[in-house]
Amino acid sequence: MENYKKIIYENYISKHNSNLYGDMSIARIKAYAPALNHYYCRHLPADKNARILDIGCGDGNFVYHLQQLGYVNAMGIDVSEEQINKGRSMGINNLHCGDLLQYLANNQQPLDVVVAKDVIEHFTRNEVFEILAAVSKHLKKGGIFIMQVPNGQGLFYTSIYYGDYTHEMAYTESSIRQVMLNTGFEGVKCYPTGPVPHGVVSRVRYVLWQLMVWKLKFWKMVETGSPAGIFTQNIISVAVK
Repeated sequence: MENYKKIIYENYISKHNSNLYGDMSIARIKAYAPALNHYYCRHLPADKNARILDIGCGDGNFVYHLQQLGYVNAMGIDVSEEQINKGRSMGINNLHCGDLLQYLANNQQPLDVVVAKDVIEHFTRNEVFEILAAVSKHLKKGGIFIMQVPNGQGLFYTSIYYGDYTHEMAYTESSIRQVMLNTGFEGVKCYPTGPVPHGVVSRVRYVLWQLMVWKLKFWKMVETGSPAGIFTQNIISVAVK
């Protein structure tokens, strides 16, 4: 039988994303801008000529956001032709369809930033090790790798982890640091993906979530003696080469 992931990725929008989120549009990408800026863009270099590669870029929504911020060398690679074609139909430039390892192998210029947003969880442990080593190899010294994955310590992470048939693994701060430090990175920092306050409703969500986090930290301290932890569904890590 044909590899199930290949079949799913060929229909990733029509038989998965559209059922979850509806049709993507430029207007929707712009509506996500406050969250994208808070979660990812605050970690980017000031130089608008920085070479930024979004691996597993999907329909290119984050590439578009970067380009709108003035990053002229923002580009994306994804194995799903359906998703790449969707991005191109929205007028998003610098999107490429293909295998990310092969794309990196053909890369002739060092990269300043590599982003993997909701991507690495689709790969096995061996594949992840190979991918992160390749990313590290093609980053400039001092370049950064930004990754978002399902958070195994998250309160509601199961809806993310089990919400996609192609997911292989969830991560925690500890396992992220472990794999990063063994594939050529250093200075690994992890961040939550909780509500971003930018309006009345989001501010209320932000306050309520902070109260929930306080409660979770309290009970974790009761059990383990330490309140440390990130409890959002996803976790973001930023690693320096």
